[in-house]
Amino acid sequence: MKKFYCFFLLLFTAQFIYGQCTPVDNIVYTSDCTYDNVGVAVNIGSGSDVTISDSGDPADPTDVIWNVGSYTIQGWTIILTTNFGNLTVDEGATLTINGDLIMSEFGILTVNGTLHVIGDVTHTIGASLGDRFNIGPNGTINIDGDLDLSGPFGFTGVLGTWEGALNVTGTVVGTGNLPVELTYLKASPEEENITIEWETATEENASHFDIERSTDLENWQAIGSVQAAGNSQTSIYYQFEDKSPLPKAYYRLKQVDFDGEYAYYGPLIINHQGISETMNATIMPNNISTGEKVHFNMSGLNVGNDVFIQVYNNQGHTVHFEEVNDISTNNLFKPMDFTSHLRSGMYYVVIKSGKSVVKEKLLIN
Repeated sequence: MKKFYCFFLLLFTAQFIYGQCTPVDNIVYTSDCTYDNVGVAVNIGSGSDVTISDSGDPADPTDVIWNVGSYTIQGWTIILTTNFGNLTVDEGATLTINGDLIMSEFGILTVNGTLHVIGDVTHTIGASLGDRFNIGPNGTINIDGDLDLSGPFGFTGVLGTWEGALNVTGTVVGTGNLPVELTYLKASPEEENITIEWETATEENASHFDIERSTDLENWQAIGSVQAAGNSQTSIYYQFEDKSPLPKAYYRLKQVDFDGEYAYYGPLIINHQGISETMNATIMPNNISTGEKVHFNMSGLNVGNDVFIQVYNNQGHTVHFEEVNDISTNNLFKPMDFTSHLRSGMYYVVIKSGKSVVKEKLLIN
């Protein structure tokens, strides 16, 4: 009798755990789990919302895996009533889809954490009346396959916001309505001006850049605008001069598309009247998955010095080293891509410039 009791208890427990991992409407994942439905096209219904959320424990972030043929984000509309379907990955959480991801016109994808798709990402129409494909500032989407947001009719692609990282191994089509990819952003004081410089790696449908300034990081004022190239697959250098600088101010860049969509980069801090500033460095994001890019935001640098960036594992061994020679600015925003060969664990980043040293931590899941 005890054997039968234990068997049914184990069976019930397994079904409960499996059921909790099955995507259903309004489910919020806050712990690790794996959903196995290999080869099956999963569509949980129009207007369904699924959220992969932070566990609340930085040492044990949420990691959800779906083994499926495909998963469809779908909504519906009747006359003037619309019910959007959402797939949301919050910051500090990771969703891996071993299969294709299909978006419908009324499906919305929002990623502030990490989304891995081991398959293709497609859209059923290729156009949208609002933002459908959204990557937040700390979000990352990795696609081991093709990305086609143009749909079967060859439209220009869905609307969305692209502030984080988008990495695609295959072909990319229909991202013309998403903002540009920025290589770097830096600002440096001259005798009477502040020079802001940046470079784009690619541009699609880019209208212009607004340069904004603030004294408190809350109230921002546009102080100038620079026309963008529009569409480009090569690096383009830009520059703007603030000819009426403040003693101390923050600067950020607002990149605007022709359709009004925009993304922010920065901010950077500048002291103009020779006020010395301690070197600071921030890693964004500092909780990532293997293969994700990280961004280093450094301020308080001394012009003419070299910057050395060294990454150690928890055994004290150097796993990455990078050097920036003869810096020409006090502030530097630098994307870096070095995590693809690193295992999960805590890493320690040491940044040196002159006599200044800053130490930061980087958690790789």
